[in-house]
Amino acid sequence: MPKQLPETVDFLKQAERNVRLEGVWPLAGLERLSEVLGDNSGELYAKVSFSSGAGYLCMQGSIDAVLVLNCQRCLEPMQHEVSERFKFGLITNEDEADELPTDTEPYLVEGEEQSLIDVLEDELLLSIPIAAMHQEECSEYLRQLNEKRRVEREKSNPFAVLKDLKLD
Repeated sequence: MPKQLPETVDFLKQAERNVRLEGVWPLAGLERLSEVLGDNSGELYAKVSFSSGAGYLCMQGSIDAVLVLNCQRCLEPMQHEVSERFKFGLITNEDEADELPTDTEPYLVEGEEQSLIDVLEDELLLSIPIAAMHQEECSEYLRQLNEKRRVEREKSNPFAVLKDLKLD
């Protein structure tokens, strides 16, 4: 069983030491995310590696979770699988952001300890669609509406009459 991630770490020290972290965090412990979830049971799984190569300090990793959101069509719960990757260049002032590669987002480090969990929560919040919806027809009304549209399309087809004239 994976161990629990630390809530806070010193990003700069971790990067200088090339530390790798891997673990879980309960979704119920993510206050901002819990406000938009239909059910906050479960946990996120993350791998985070800090490094000091290529002329800048870096924090990169991946986050996986299954979020329960409310479908905006039927208002029933639905599962939204998240598998995101992130890469941050750790900077101590805004001028350093211009020196980062284009595939790296700047992360301004302030103080001794930074919240790793807040970074992961931000990534999950960014992964949520604007309007979460089931992929399939999720209500009887939508099924009936789509069937009605299909029948109307068939009737409006100018060659539909030929189908009845076809000899067997």
